[in-house]
Amino acid sequence: MSYEPPFERNDRIDALCMEIAELVGMISPQAPLAKSPTLHRELRIKTIHSSLLIEGNGLNEQAVTAIIDGKRVLGDRRDILEVENAKRAYDLIPDLDPYSIEDLLMAHRAMMEGLVDGAGRFRSGNVGVFDGDTLIHAGTPAAYVPEVMADIFGWLRTTTVHPLLASCVFHFEFEFCHPFADGNGRIGRLWHTLLLSRWRSVLAWLPVESAICKRQAGYYAALAQSDTLGSSETFVEFMLECIRESIVPFAKPGDGHDLAKARALSYFEGNPDGNVAALSEELGCSKRSAERIVAELKEEGVLVREGSARSGSWVVVR
Repeated sequence: MSYEPPFERNDRIDALCMEIAELVGMISPQAPLAKSPTLHRELRIKTIHSSLLIEGNGLNEQAVTAIIDGKRVLGDRRDILEVENAKRAYDLIPDLDPYSIEDLLMAHRAMMEGLVDGAGRFRSGNVGVFDGDTLIHAGTPAAYVPEVMADIFGWLRTTTVHPLLASCVFHFEFEFCHPFADGNGRIGRLWHTLLLSRWRSVLAWLPVESAICKRQAGYYAALAQSDTLGSSETFVEFMLECIRESIVPFAKPGDGHDLAKARALSYFEGNPDGNVAALSEELGCSKRSAERIVAELKEEGVLVREGSARSGSWVVVR
């Protein structure tokens, strides 16, 4: 019987997925995130700096930029090598097969060469996941790692779960197994980006690692809670929130958004007692997106709330 990761969808996860899909749809094929080499370079630097900062790298973003530009930098030699290796690993993304264990090992070798014995190989000893000095998860016993990773990749190749969700579930399953002696966090985050990029190519440059870094305590807490519950929902929600946060600055409303606003006005004209939840159903969008549309219409002065939030009504100003 094939492996099926323990995971249950819920309303929060579904709402986040819907909102992320809407945000991705707002990114034009001609937008800077899709086309600008300058922005790609800037975001890749942020990604590498953030992912390594989570692991304790002491270099600031300016130093990371200099290293990536091939300049000499004063600093701890290991920190510098981590940056050089991370650049090589992220540069592999266009050519990596996200469903290949061999490519995973290749990416790990690029990321960890010179930093850990056995780079590019699954670990031979037992390890744990630590938040500071606190053990939050004991990894899969070393003898079972190849089998467990084969099961996870087998699921990833054949699952009918939406790629956005599958990427989050995989990330948790990977960290739960903890297949390498070191570098699991940075490889797990890189592979998550790789999976997102195969869903929508523009997401290859999305700085999800920066959002994780800002919420580092929440990252470890979500891992620990999902570990305790034996199911990945908490971690999946956390990662979806990070993905959404990363996309928002690049999502620009287009004609579809203008149409949604027009439909919202029509809805409130016919339903002055309507609410945001009902509007989201009418538009087929997330509640959060409906809230943004209402806020924009109010700011433009074409939608006014008369009376209290509980007993008032909407007035459309044409």
